[in-house]
Amino acid sequence: MQPRTTLLPLLESCFRDLVESSDAAPPANSTALVEALAHFALMERGVLRPGSRLAQQALRTGRLSLARRLIEQNLSRAALSPTLIADMLGISVRHMHVLFEATAMSFSQTVATLRIDRSRRLLRETPGRPIAEIAFASGFESLATFYRAFNAVEGMSPGDLSGDPARRAQHGLARRSMSAAILRNAPASSGAATRQVPLQPRPCDSASHLTGK
Repeated sequence: MQPRTTLLPLLESCFRDLVESSDAAPPANSTALVEALAHFALMERGVLRPGSRLAQQALRTGRLSLARRLIEQNLSRAALSPTLIADMLGISVRHMHVLFEATAMSFSQTVATLRIDRSRRLLRETPGRPIAEIAFASGFESLATFYRAFNAVEGMSPGDLSGDPARRAQHGLARRSMSAAILRNAPASSGAATRQVPLQPRPCDSASHLTGK
């Protein structure tokens, strides 16, 4: 029989997904959750063998549900990775990737989507919060990465979405800072003056010159 301590987190996650699901959620999702809950109950009572097809299907549904929940709980961590979530689930990284292969989004796509969703929500719900804080709270490693990802999905800057003049000013300042950083890191142009460093002869070259060899 599958240990109860192993089934309980999966059962709780599926139940919460079912309760929190909206009316717009696809019926197939609700059906899969209900079936998983029923199969977990049968496994708990020893009626359904853990190695059976129905039990394995329930475990996949439960692990995927819990994986998504763990991603959301750790979304602000820039170090969020497949290995981290797989370790929390007690499965291999390969097994975890297989769970997401059956869905419309991979692990990395799920993380990216949830991070944009969180940043969008924070921008709307916390008007006075600095954009940089929202970016890091959503798990983005840098402000530049956040701006690129947000603009790619929303087609606008974070400041434009909120409509807050102060945030638009932050956006302008962020763009100027990023531009300055790019210019600092850019190689010197062909027309710019460069300091010529004289080449120093190697010791072996000097010795050869003195001996005439």
